[in-house]
Amino acid sequence: MDYERLKNSVKGIEMPDEMRARIIRNCEGKILHETEENTMNHNIADRWLKKPAAVAAALCLCLAGITAAASGRFGFFKDITNWNGAVVGTQYEQASDEIEITVSADQNGITVCAVVVDPAAAPYSEIQTLGIESYKIVDMSGTVIVEGEKTELFELAGGKSIITIPSDNIGSGEYKIVITAFVGAAKADQPLQINGTWECAFSL
Repeated sequence: MDYERLKNSVKGIEMPDEMRARIIRNCEGKILHETEENTMNHNIADRWLKKPAAVAAALCLCLAGITAAASGRFGFFKDITNWNGAVVGTQYEQASDEIEITVSADQNGITVCAVVVDPAAAPYSEIQTLGIESYKIVDMSGTVIVEGEKTELFELAGGKSIITIPSDNIGSGEYKIVITAFVGAAKADQPLQINGTWECAFSL
């Protein structure tokens, strides 16, 4: 297996362009790193014997990452750029399967219980608080009742956070909340937007 075959494999997998480019860059960097280590640590004869194995190992690691990412089970970090292409931040994409929600409601407010499936995994292992960045509430016919604003941040402990949303101006009935982004934060760090789609029905 060579690098050209790796690139062709990446091109054949459906994924965002940014993720595909980042995976290829990471693979190339890994291959170069392994090759440089061989150059420094072994004589010429050993290097020519071992370099193909190092390259193959790097390619296998890269392809394993591609397979996991393409399965849709894992989110990924994405740079946020401004108008001239400079990186101004980071957000986390495709997290729908990494957070589970349940919802209850009364006249005092709507309570969203967000549970992280794997609290030890990044970025959740570094987050101390969690809130909702954007959401809407729709009725059973699909009519949007509320276009929600960003909530406060609430403690994330043991992978679980209880987030409250005002229920003002919402009458009794059957509804569904549709969340398109959470936001997590840790002390001294820039808040991280976590994108995905989460839906849950509730009664008020």
